[in-house]
Amino acid sequence: MSRGLVFLSLAADRDLVPQRMWLDRLALMIPGPTATRWLLLADAACLVAVGAGMRLPVVAVPAALAVGFVVLNALGMLLTDFYLGLSVFHLVVGIITILHGRRARWLGGVVLGLAVLLGVLT
Repeated sequence: MSRGLVFLSLAADRDLVPQRMWLDRLALMIPGPTATRWLLLADAACLVAVGAGMRLPVVAVPAALAVGFVVLNALGMLLTDFYLGLSVFHLVVGIITILHGRRARWLGGVVLGLAVLLGVLT
C-alpha cells in the first residue's frame, strides 16, 4: 500500500478528524428524518403566521417564506452540516414566531417545544 493511500485512510477515519468531532456531541439535538419533515411543515406554518400578521400579508407571506428558505440554507452552510443547521432553524423560527407573531405566539411555542422534544426523543 502506498503512503498516499495510508494517509487518506487515516484522514477518513471518523474519530481522527477534529473539525467534525463537535458534531458528534450535538447528535442528541438533531431530530430524525420523519420528525424533521413535520417540523418543516410547522416552520412553514409559523412563517405564514408571521407574514399574515404584517401590514401587507399578500406580500409578507411569500417574503417570509423566501427569507426562511435563505436563512435555512445559510445556517446549513454556516454550521457545516445541513441537519444541524436545520435543527437550529427550527429553534430560530419558533423564537421569531413567539417574538413577532401577534395572534400566533402559541404556534411558536409549540414549534419550539416540539423541536426540543423531538430532538431528544428521535
